[in-house]
Amino acid sequence: MKKLLITTCAVTLINFLPLSTEAATTSKKIDQTYTLVDTKNKKYTVSVRSTKASCHKATSNDSLWLKGKDELCTGKFTLYLNGKATNYSYNYTKDNPYVRAAHDFRTSAKLRNTTGLPNVFSLSTRETSSLISLKTYSIVDKKLVRHPASIFSYGMRPKMNKNLIQTPIYVNGGEKVGFIFHDFSLVKNKLVEKESHSYFSRSFNSKTYDKGLDEWEKYSASLNYFVK
Repeated sequence: MKKLLITTCAVTLINFLPLSTEAATTSKKIDQTYTLVDTKNKKYTVSVRSTKASCHKATSNDSLWLKGKDELCTGKFTLYLNGKATNYSYNYTKDNPYVRAAHDFRTSAKLRNTTGLPNVFSLSTRETSSLISLKTYSIVDKKLVRHPASIFSYGMRPKMNKNLIQTPIYVNGGEKVGFIFHDFSLVKNKLVEKESHSYFSRSFNSKTYDKGLDEWEKYSASLNYFVK
């Protein structure tokens, strides 16, 4: 019988304490640029810029899944569309750092769509060592538009297929334990929550938990796998 060895988290987010970081910080100018496409496959560039950010390499004390060149940063960040500043500016603090990610689909700031279009861009904030919240955006009528509210993901970034975005959550607290995969449909400038695929049980030693763990491992292993 296998158990998922990751930090405890509940779907209801209540009073998470900020995690301390002791890694050395560096002051730097940040300019990350990504290419997005809209529903008509027209290309746009979205940039995340900060004239002076304070960053440190993420460690196991910060996150269980960030790695390599990934950093946590504080300071003021502004989004640019095709080189022009938008009205989207955010101040990140030590208790609420921006995730500056640099590697695969688990952390890329652009949600890669398995069909190629459209794309969703996101700014990620670390909530716990395994949970991230994401402010998401897409190109609507040639403008960068933020979707209302935020979505949450556990241990990896959500994935996209056509206009479907699927978000994984692991629950290891309360009366039940298990896995849930939330489906959202991208409709112009907002994400509409659709069905959820739940694998909850009162025990780790159950067929339901095992089935959820199997789906989690498949979801984690491939960009093209979606829970149905």
